[in-house]
Amino acid sequence: MSSSDQSAGTVQTVSETIIVIDPDILVRMVIADYLRECGYAVIEAASVEEALIVLASGRPVHVVLAEVSLHGAMDGFALAQHVRQHFTDIDVILTGSPTSTANKAHDLCDDGPLDKPYHPKEIVKRIDLLRERRRVSARPRSARQSEGLPPLKPM
Repeated sequence: MSSSDQSAGTVQTVSETIIVIDPDILVRMVIADYLRECGYAVIEAASVEEALIVLASGRPVHVVLAEVSLHGAMDGFALAQHVRQHFTDIDVILTGSPTSTANKAHDLCDDGPLDKPYHPKEIVKRIDLLRERRRVSARPRSARQSEGLPPLKPM
């Protein structure tokens, strides 16, 4: 497990932390490096167990990006359920190639899983979408109504 709050050449200020969980080191490195270049703090984990250690440490984490087909005590779906139950302020993005898992993943991730292969820009788009939904839903209802915004759909 490795961690980095900044990478050389980062243009944006780091404001959010993402855990990238993928057993394939090459996939994990590419995604983690890209996210760092986009200004995110990234913690890499090869397994659910490593990610759970980080989550239990109390270190602020905003998004968990996990492969569906993780091995060990939990797969990506079980991890997503665990995060939803115990870390309600953390968003989850699942990735994977099996289309047959889309219905199960949709229950845990509002927009369903990202199919592999995916471009790292798709990860950033999904993170931005999730974080914006969370920011908007945190605003008081009266502020949303006075701005003429429609009611929020549950996450």
